[in-house]
Amino acid sequence: MSLSSGSFSARTDAHPSFAQIHRFPRPAAQLLEECRRLNLFDAVTFRDFLQRVGERFAEMTTRERVGQTLVAAGILTEYQLQRLLSGQTHGLVLGHYRILDKLGSGTVGLVFLGEHVLLRRRVAIKVLPVDDTFPMEVIERFHSEMQVLSNLRHPHIVTAYDAGILPSPELTLPTLHYLVMELVGGGDLEQYLYTRNAPLDVPQACEWIRQAAAGLQEAHDHHLIHRDLKPSNLLLSDDGIIKLVDFGLARQFSSSLTQPNALLGSLEFMAPEQSLDPTSVGGAADIYALGATMFWLLTGQTPFEITNNLVQMMDDLQNSRPRRMREFRPEIPEELDAFVDSMLERDPAKRPGSPIAVMNALSRYATPARTTVMSDMALVNTASIPQMEPFVFDPSILVAAPILVVSVDPRIEAFLSKQLIPKLGHQCTVAKPEDALHIAQTQNCSVLIVENRPQVFDAKELCQKIRERPALASLRIMLLQSSATTRDLAQGLEAGADEMLPWPVDPVLLDAKLRYLFRARSLLEQLNAFNQHLQAAHRQLETSLQARLGDIRKSQDAMLFAMAKMAEAAEGESAGHQTRLKRYAVLLAEALRDDDSWRGIIDKKFLEYLDRCTPIHDIGKVCLPDHLLYKSGQLTENDRAQIEAHPVVGWSILESISKEYGTSMGFMSFAKGLVRHHHERFDGRGYPDRLVGDQIPPAARIVALADVYDALRRRRIHKAAVSHADAVTMILEDSTGQFDPSIVQVFVQVAAQFDQIFQSIPN
Repeated sequence: MSLSSGSFSARTDAHPSFAQIHRFPRPAAQLLEECRRLNLFDAVTFRDFLQRVGERFAEMTTRERVGQTLVAAGILTEYQLQRLLSGQTHGLVLGHYRILDKLGSGTVGLVFLGEHVLLRRRVAIKVLPVDDTFPMEVIERFHSEMQVLSNLRHPHIVTAYDAGILPSPELTLPTLHYLVMELVGGGDLEQYLYTRNAPLDVPQACEWIRQAAAGLQEAHDHHLIHRDLKPSNLLLSDDGIIKLVDFGLARQFSSSLTQPNALLGSLEFMAPEQSLDPTSVGGAADIYALGATMFWLLTGQTPFEITNNLVQMMDDLQNSRPRRMREFRPEIPEELDAFVDSMLERDPAKRPGSPIAVMNALSRYATPARTTVMSDMALVNTASIPQMEPFVFDPSILVAAPILVVSVDPRIEAFLSKQLIPKLGHQCTVAKPEDALHIAQTQNCSVLIVENRPQVFDAKELCQKIRERPALASLRIMLLQSSATTRDLAQGLEAGADEMLPWPVDPVLLDAKLRYLFRARSLLEQLNAFNQHLQAAHRQLETSLQARLGDIRKSQDAMLFAMAKMAEAAEGESAGHQTRLKRYAVLLAEALRDDDSWRGIIDKKFLEYLDRCTPIHDIGKVCLPDHLLYKSGQLTENDRAQIEAHPVVGWSILESISKEYGTSMGFMSFAKGLVRHHHERFDGRGYPDRLVGDQIPPAARIVALADVYDALRRRRIHKAAVSHADAVTMILEDSTGQFDPSIVQVFVQVAAQFDQIFQSIPN
């Protein structure tokens, strides 16, 4: 939308309301005429003002009196009035924007609060007053900021709306260069911390610096270095979003705009190399500044002590080691302290390689404990990934989301909703069969208990409709049916139910099943949240250069790590099992490289994928009920059917991610084959697809033997542990047809190393 100031004035000049200005005493009329000429208010606003004043206009005998009346009416601001009274009206209107107030000053220029004359949208306007003596390099730098912001569109960078130049009306007044930007209402982080009068807590600081890093990544993807990151250049919106501002010192990677030996930036947050030569700094200088800002937000101190001696401060920056955050706050996690220290390395090459690496590392600390599974998706150094907290069931979710009861029998409905379920401590709501779908969607129900009475109401059809709706993916379903047979159970589960209980129901069993379904729902919600986090991170990565592929790799590894931890939590496994398993698998694969039948299959990429993907082989077990995972007795036919479905469930999870992200996650095809087929047998009697021999993916054949060995060595609920010698004997003599003979042959050669791995990595 564009409208020249000339055409706007032409229409408003003729408005009859403005003809009333002459009725005011001369001094007041002069001020009103000046406001009209400057376009500080429109004709409609002035008409309303006239109606408010009524016959009192004759009392406004001075400029001050009519001005204060305009301020009281909300037509002028106090700042505008003072400019009018002092005669400093040049620049009160810039293009289509009125200046309302002065907000402060940036590295280059003054910053004002403005408003679009038609849209009434509030904005921030940076103004650079330029006269004949003004340094040309500063003008170039200001224009550079205009161009920088015009090319950046990111939620964590202030948006540029407009820019222009207002010529000087006379020789004694400057020409005004201006940049119109998004108004961020929460102030900057420097103001925030001073107002708070205390350092931030770790989750908040990490979240805000993570957001700043996201905006910085966008700038770096456009070959731009900020060069002046500091708390005052991180603005906080009213809804808690951080936005980068003040790109006045930004430089393109290939530009030499800065004059040699010019010290630009704030020394407390400046990288050592920037203090030596600002023209040659790279993106690592911004990483340092982010680390220094993080240091200040968490401690209220800067990495180096601030003194009045600039020479000493420069010497410390270039030759000394920065202080550590834990010197001031010992409760800060050691890993976080070490990571921020790595951001402050004197050598730029030793700092984290990109803002994405900073984002992903800080996500772990910025996310609440219940969603730790999401925040571990990408860390800077995958060799030192910390252990993820196992899933802990939070009883508060029993109250958070209600149970929905659906029954055609009012007696059953009343018994469940008014007596049994409330007595067990759960919230409950009821619905007729025809309303169940709508209520489940609108009330965010956690569990649906539905009576299946095929002659009157077929609950399986409702189950199918629910499963067809992605918004209800986490809703758990329990069927109740009198005299339910095994066939009924199978049909109910096939239709999408999670549990099926006979009616009348045992209250103790119902309570246990409900708690299991709550836990399953929470796990699925974590997985969904993890996928959403993955999508957000992937979109950021997609905008990055090919040089960021190393960070993509780390994101993938940590995603696999998170999935492996979910599988561990579901089955009660230890981290030692997953670590041993991939060590066994890689050991077998390396030994197989010299086997003629495996030539051309195992290469460097195969070994890399095997190491990365083996820990998620049992990801499908997240959907198995606890009573199966921990059952000590003999499995029923139905139990076995559910267990044998877990490879397909795991494959489905990976398939959905693979479809979403395509070739950028090419290692998924390797992982899918491993997850789906690690329970196949070489003789074709395995599951789920009864593959035979070489039809089974090579990685799945390798992991199958490694998994059995580790299972034999560990004590489980249903079995005791066996010795290494007994495990080897059982694999060699009691598993005819189960494993690839070539893998068994190699296993014999490296069996002693299997035992060493088991002994060195405890559960």
